[in-house]
Amino acid sequence: MKNYLLFFILLVFSHAAIGQKLLEINTTDELPLKDYLYHLEDAKGDVDILQAIKLAQTGKFTFAKSATSRQDFGYNTSSKHWLYFELASKQKKELMLEIEYANIDHLELFEVKNGNIRSLGFSGDIYKYAQRPYYNNNYIFLLRLAPNQKTQYFLHVNQPNAILSFAIRLFQYDYFKQTDRREYILWGIYIGIIMILLVVNLVMLITIKDWIYFWYILYQHCITMHLFSDAGLGFQYLWHDYPQFNIYDPVYLYIWGAMIAQLTFMQYFIHQNRHNSKVFKWIMGFKIFLTFALVLAIGIHFFEIKGKELYMYKAVATATSIFVLIMCILTVVSLYEKRSAKEKLVKYYAYALVFQFLGYIIVTLLNLSQSKGLNLPFDIETYVVMGVVVVIDIFFFSYGLVYRFESYKRLNQKLELNILNTKQESQKRIIESLEEERRRISQDLHDDIGATLATAKGYLSVLGRDKKSQELINSQNLIDSAAEELRTISHTLMPKNFNKIALSRTIDESIRKINSDKTQFKFITIGQQKKLSESKELLIFRMLTELLMNIQKHSEATEATVQLIYHEEFLNLIVEDNGKGFGENMHDGKGFRNLYARAEYLKGELLIDSNEYGTSVILTVPTKESINLETQ
Repeated sequence: MKNYLLFFILLVFSHAAIGQKLLEINTTDELPLKDYLYHLEDAKGDVDILQAIKLAQTGKFTFAKSATSRQDFGYNTSSKHWLYFELASKQKKELMLEIEYANIDHLELFEVKNGNIRSLGFSGDIYKYAQRPYYNNNYIFLLRLAPNQKTQYFLHVNQPNAILSFAIRLFQYDYFKQTDRREYILWGIYIGIIMILLVVNLVMLITIKDWIYFWYILYQHCITMHLFSDAGLGFQYLWHDYPQFNIYDPVYLYIWGAMIAQLTFMQYFIHQNRHNSKVFKWIMGFKIFLTFALVLAIGIHFFEIKGKELYMYKAVATATSIFVLIMCILTVVSLYEKRSAKEKLVKYYAYALVFQFLGYIIVTLLNLSQSKGLNLPFDIETYVVMGVVVVIDIFFFSYGLVYRFESYKRLNQKLELNILNTKQESQKRIIESLEEERRRISQDLHDDIGATLATAKGYLSVLGRDKKSQELINSQNLIDSAAEELRTISHTLMPKNFNKIALSRTIDESIRKINSDKTQFKFITIGQQKKLSESKELLIFRMLTELLMNIQKHSEATEATVQLIYHEEFLNLIVEDNGKGFGENMHDGKGFRNLYARAEYLKGELLIDSNEYGTSVILTVPTKESINLETQ
């Protein structure tokens, strides 16, 4: 009983005995807690709260000297740490104590007031998220101060075999709520941007099947999960019921995955392959080794290899620094190798990496200083630096992907245009060859066979002077019919003076020649006639000739109408008949395929509608480069 009474007396007079600074609450925002913090390192790890209070009373706590709110203890092996501070307020106050580092194994805050010791809760990433006294991505404790009363606080921190570095801040309750809300809004905006980016790239991946978008998605996923793990958002929202996931060191392993994805993304981006790069095999070897290391690290944690707690964190952290350095070297060498390629994508990627490597250097220096326990004159979280780098990456790489897509699109359009021009040039040569052959055949028919028929008719006429017989008359009629048919065929193959008369006149003459009792043809021309190039007009005439032959031989039509309509920028050739139509498989015929090919060569449009009541064909041809003619 005497011991407890003595301990109570010591608590009451502890502040006077210790002579430590007392933080009085007289502001409405953040309080300067860094100037009132005292620290004790428990090397053996066996000091409890009662012993910590006694040690504080005997002056064993030393002033925690730091230029900022961050407390850097370097790489911690087995020591546990205590932080002590004392508060007082003239009014009733509610304060928020924030420990800004999401990857601490265990921490607990004790309140000592009026001789009473009370735990305000314990937390850490080895416990389920619901264990936290206040739900937040960081560790938060609510402090309630009574008016005109001093209160002592002891924070117990345990982080073995890892870097122990965290910021500790004290805020007024309302001010903390406002700043915390703004921070979550910024995270929400960031997540929204990332989700939009992932959806857009997923759509691009599915649409154009370019694997660069897959690797960009994987890179953004890994780097975002690294940020979430480092900021505590991953534990808060994704695996809150599975604290064992924190044992896998996701802050580092997600960086490994991001490096694999980024190197592959770079290879696609700058068109690096084994044929144009000497460093390609080194990058592939490094990616294979990094993948093996990633699987090995996960396997060690999964199978709970004995003693891994003593070396795993340091091994992973050290390996991460080495891997980042190797990746930077390989990337710089790859870009240097492409220096003479004169590709804008290569230069653009180099500019983007300047900001990224600058961020990596800052993060590496921060991690190095924290591992050595150095007190820097400024305080910034590594995930904030990486977050800024990621935002810059989003801007540069997204713009680069758009530029790359547009470049490929222009290249594909150029290739398609070349293919189309080659196709049209081939069609032009074929058509010119056919037309030349038609001219030759037409000339031969007219000059040779026509002359032969005329000579034969002359001989028959001489024979008929002496004696006329029915057989002789029939022979003369057959020769006359053959000669007329020959003239029709010759005119169809190559109308006389085609290049000197208008297209409408040529069509009119052709229709008058084929008019018969079996099928009555009517020709109509509308609009101001325009002279097209001879090749275009000849193609239109050939198409019309083929349609007229189909009507004569296959449609069994009694009436047919041909319309030639000139508009301001195009002309229409319309052919209609009342025949039986061509059936469902008309487009499979060779003749119709030729019609469509000629229409395509004319850069026109061909529409065919055929049923049991007749057939309608509409050809539309642009006439922008035509010459106006007087109606003939």
